[in-house]
Parts: sequence; structure tokens; C-alpha cells
Amino acid sequence: MKIAVKNLGAIKQAEIDLGKKLNVFCGPNGTGKTYLAYLIYSITSLNNKSLGRILEKEYINQLVSTNTTSIEIEVNKLWNYREEEVQTIKENLWNLFAVAENKSEKFFSKTEIQILDTFETFESQFTEMNFKKEIKLYGYKFIISKIKKTHNINITLDENQIKDQDFLRFLEIALLSRVYSILAFYPIVSSTIFPVERNSIYTFSEELSIRNNDRYEMIKELSSKKDINPMDLFFKPNTRYPQPIRDGLRVAENLENTQKLSSPYYDFATEIEKELLNGKVTVTNEGNVEFSSDKAPRVKLSFHQSSSIVKTLSSLVIYLKHLATKDDLVIIDEPELNLHPDNQIKLTRIFARLINQGIRLVISTHSDYIVREINNLIMVSSTDENPELVDLAKEMGYEKDEYLKLDDFKAYLFKYKNASAKQTEVVPIKCDKNGFDVETLDKTIEDLNDRSNQLFYALKYGKDYE
Repeated sequence: MKIAVKNLGAIKQAEIDLGKKLNVFCGPNGTGKTYLAYLIYSITSLNNKSLGRILEKEYINQLVSTNTTSIEIEVNKLWNYREEEVQTIKENLWNLFAVAENKSEKFFSKTEIQILDTFETFESQFTEMNFKKEIKLYGYKFIISKIKKTHNINITLDENQIKDQDFLRFLEIALLSRVYSILAFYPIVSSTIFPVERNSIYTFSEELSIRNNDRYEMIKELSSKKDINPMDLFFKPNTRYPQPIRDGLRVAENLENTQKLSSPYYDFATEIEKELLNGKVTVTNEGNVEFSSDKAPRVKLSFHQSSSIVKTLSSLVIYLKHLATKDDLVIIDEPELNLHPDNQIKLTRIFARLINQGIRLVISTHSDYIVREINNLIMVSSTDENPELVDLAKEMGYEKDEYLKLDDFKAYLFKYKNASAKQTEVVPIKCDKNGFDVETLDKTIEDLNDRSNQLFYALKYGKDYE
């Protein structure tokens, strides 16, 4: 699935291939990387899709009586659904970026968003889909499956599901919309994002509470305006924070329930705890995040007492322990944040294993260490063509499940064409079996090395240095 974007913030034009398992955004500050990451999140997040596609009584009755049903999907309706969702996202960019609605025209009137597949390609991909997935929605569990060469979707309920009125209402107004979302944006089932503000979300979640801010805004408007319908306020979106931050706060407010869930990627979380944090991140029954160091396991530190690396990585650890599912897209803004170079390299290798276990990644980075380690993982993946690399890769500690295939990877450089340019170009970076180069990082490092060498030799040889 390729998306094309024009005139979004600093970005003049960009085309991103979300079919790749790893997309890397590179470039100077203020070039639009975060804006594009937010947009990708909005397009791919399951929880942000609209509801309202009514499931017919026939299918509801089958699910209630037999716990299973089969629905034939009309491809043209699925195609129209995706087009409508993209249009809805465009119309609500003000909400995504926390801009006042009356300023939307000023900031986003020229923005264009498009998914580049043709209908024929979309239809072919849908026909070839072959999958079986367990989906959890609003606390309800389903298995959704599709067989190749058919247009039918099979839905199976958990046999222990309580079929009360709330559940029946969910079936009617939400289930079909969620099925459409999964199919229309396949193979990405849903996405989660870790913005740079992630190290503050758990620290200040109570102060930044979405629920509290919603109440405050309602009271404020009701007290200042006499002629206002309270129901309009109830359904009015909260735009105090950008959507990724709002969603992160909602997760933080629901940790007491989240910690009861278990993810198939739990072991990756424990590896991060062992190799990077040297301790354990836990969630109490009250939903508070605590950390205990391996050096003092009986001492429980509250989140605000913990080190910066714990604050930065805890949200990822909790996601991998409790929420991650196969075919999720994980978007991380600056994964190197607060990490020593050694830990940046370790985290990059964990990312590679996650990718090879079904998680997709979009990262934006300024880290030469992450870029170099990605290059190493691409190079060691050539062991089939270069048997002499096998022993060397083992000697260096690289495992086969860390290899990154070149076809699964894409990198992009965000940059201004020249000093007078007002918008950035987003250019695919050439990548081969040796990896890729980021010219903005390389030039900075070369300039720094040149200055260091000149100063060193001037100090060493004094007047004799030329």
C-alpha cells in the first residue's frame, strides 16, 4: 500500500510504501518527519476509523446462535470505504494535529492525500488475501479469516462470550466497520505510535488526563455560552493535544485493564527489560507504572523516580507485553531518545527480530548508530549469496532472525532543496546490499572529523602545521 501526500506542513510532496516492513525517515529537524508519521498513524490506526456500517440481522442471529457467520464482501464497497476514510482524515487534519477547526483552511486547504493503488490492483490483492486473525475490539474477541480466491469473510466468536445488549449493539453498529477497516488497509491491521512526548505521558498522565480536560472544556463552554446544546459538547473532539498524544493518554488512563492482557510479543518486552533497562517495568492493579532495578529488585520506584531510559522505553515495553498483535504497524519518533549508543544498537537488533516476527515499523531517526546497524543487518542478510559471511556474522553475534532483507526495507531523506526553498522534498534513499547512506548525517560527521583533525594537528605541530 503506497500513499502519496502533497502540501502537508513543510512537505511539498512524498510517496511512502507502507508495504515495506521497515520504513526509515531521515533528515534535519523541522522537515516534516513527525507530520508524516502522524498522518500515517491516522490512516492505519484501527481505533480511528469511523463506525456506522450496519450488520444485517441475519448475520447477527447466526453469530448469536452458532458463534460463527460468513459475509460476502463486495469489493467496490470496500474500495469506496477506503476512499471515504482517506477523505474523512483529510477533512479532520485539524483534529489530528490539534489545530483550531476555524484555522483548518489556513493550514490544510492545499493538502492532498491519496492511496496509489488502482481498483484493479486493490481487487486482485483482496482476492489473494489468505489469513486467520484473532481480533480484540472493545473487550470482545473474534477470529476473522479469509480463504484465497474467495470474497467471503468468516467471523467466529469466542464461545464464552456473554451476549448481552451491549454486545448485540456492538455487533450491529461496529463489527462490520472494523472488518472493512482490516480488509481495506490490509496487511496493516492497526497501528500504534510512540511520539517524542512518550517519556512524559506516564509521568503526567493524571495532570494531562483526557477525561479531566474534556470535563474542563465542557464546563468552560457551558458557563460562557447560554445558547449551547450540551450534547454538541459531548460529541465535540478534544483538540488540546494532537491525536497520537491523546491516544497515548487514553492508554495510560486504562493501564489497570491493559495489564491483564497478554501479547504474543511478551518475550521481546522482557528482552528490552533485561538488555537495556536492567530491571522490570510493572503495572500495579491501580494502573500505576513502577520500575525495579535488577540491582535492587525489592525496591519499587514510581515512574517519575525512574531514569530517563525507563521513561522513554516503558510505553514500548507495556505495548509489547499487553497490546501488540501480528501485522501491527509501530511508529516510533526518534527511537534513540535518551539511549546510550550501545543501547541504540541493541534496540535496532530487537526491531529487526520484531519485523521478522510480523510487526511492521516506521521510525524517524537522527542516529548514525541506528543507521549503521541497519546497514549491518542488511549486509549480513547476504550470507546465502556470500557463504564467507556466515562465520563472520556468527563471530559478531548476529543471529539469522535479525537479518533484514533488502526488499523489506525503504529509507527516505527529508530535506530542503536549497536555502531559499520553503518546502521539503521527500526523496527515497538508494539502498543496496551494503545498506544506505544518509547524506545529511555523513556530511555532519565528515565536517566534525575535519575540524577535529585540524585542531589536533595544529596542537601537535604548532607553527609547522599547514
